[in-house]
Amino acid sequence: MVETGATRRVAMAQGLMTVEGSPDRYVQGLGRSLRLVAGGLRMVGGFTLREGQVEDATRIEGQAQLAGDRLMRAGFPGEATWLALTIRPLATAGEARALLILSFRETEDQPEGAYLAEIYAPQRVFDGLAGAVGGRLACRLSMTAVTSLWVRESERETAPGVPVSWFLGVEADGRVSAPARGLVETLEWHPAGAGEVEPAASHDEDPAETTPDLLGRINWSLKQIALVLMFLLIVVALK
Repeated sequence: MVETGATRRVAMAQGLMTVEGSPDRYVQGLGRSLRLVAGGLRMVGGFTLREGQVEDATRIEGQAQLAGDRLMRAGFPGEATWLALTIRPLATAGEARALLILSFRETEDQPEGAYLAEIYAPQRVFDGLAGAVGGRLACRLSMTAVTSLWVRESERETAPGVPVSWFLGVEADGRVSAPARGLVETLEWHPAGAGEVEPAASHDEDPAETTPDLLGRINWSLKQIALVLMFLLIVVALK
């Protein structure tokens, strides 16, 4: 394993990522759904002053965990025990998609770093969740999303319902982890005492289906093109 803070050489070829110091090869798990559950939801109000403009900084915060799976960083040691969750309304009026950003950040008060999950929800969804949190009707939250996270090549064909390890990629400079982005598929909240939150059903393909390597690469390429287009829309939506 390469030491923390060192530069890691990263190579991409035919949809595979290799990272110096890691024995694994990685592919993006575009056919699988990431599942998160969260608790400790609370409203945080306020404003930010930026370039002479006053912006509403109202948000919902909580703590999230992966439902069954694991989250790590390619080329780095350790894994996420929990993620700091922040939910904000999308600035784009009429936007009907909820966007997810997963990242890792080192801060002064947390030199060991922290995993972050940020959701940008349509205003109608945010208002509904905010009202439920304020009325103590949303003590737990569950969600599924399709993301640009990576999985080990050996886990690419893992059957639905079987846990996998997700990985953040590595930035081009090889020093820090790259954020992952995605689209939220389901978002549900539950009051206290409503029983355990069941992870939402995964939309993986039938595990019995097998595909030759060539067709697999073609399928991956099509998904990659769709993901790039999705990210362009995400960038526009967040402006």
